[in-house]
Amino acid sequence: MTSRTDTIARVLRRPRIKRVTLAHELGGRMVQSTAPGGTTVDWSATVPQLAEAIDTALEDQEQKDTRGRAQRSAGGATAREEILAVLESAGYNTAAAAELLARAHREPRTTPADTEFPETLAGGHALVVEYGDCEFHGSCQCGRRLGTVRPSTPVDVLAAKWERHTCTELPTLTASNGAS
Repeated sequence: MTSRTDTIARVLRRPRIKRVTLAHELGGRMVQSTAPGGTTVDWSATVPQLAEAIDTALEDQEQKDTRGRAQRSAGGATAREEILAVLESAGYNTAAAAELLARAHREPRTTPADTEFPETLAGGHALVVEYGDCEFHGSCQCGRRLGTVRPSTPVDVLAAKWERHTCTELPTLTASNGAS
């Protein structure tokens, strides 16, 4: 990471002036750079032009530093592992970080929440069809995977599996749990 001092020194060696000198600025202070050991002027700028060049360079450097932190892999190969690593580096222990991520996954994804058709991943049994890598992935809203089909195959295949899941598997699961 480049320090602010290094960035300012780089700008003073060769500033990138964004605008031309205005006529009324010629009556004010000018900054010039001469070649080492010589009298030849490398560049000249007004104080406001130089301040703008330094400010722009510092902002660019801060953006690069921020992007570098945001894109840096925090450990794992999956997004879930990276999020857990970031939470742990922020002070969460492993169990608390996993619980927070699980709680966020169960929350509705619509803002504000739709009261007529509530969306939750913790409950409900809607058919979810997602497109991924040239095939459709089917699952139930409760998390049960129903399979994949190619786009040339009718989605009815997934609908039949979902219907079997909601009509035959769920009643036996709720009966064995003692739920009504």
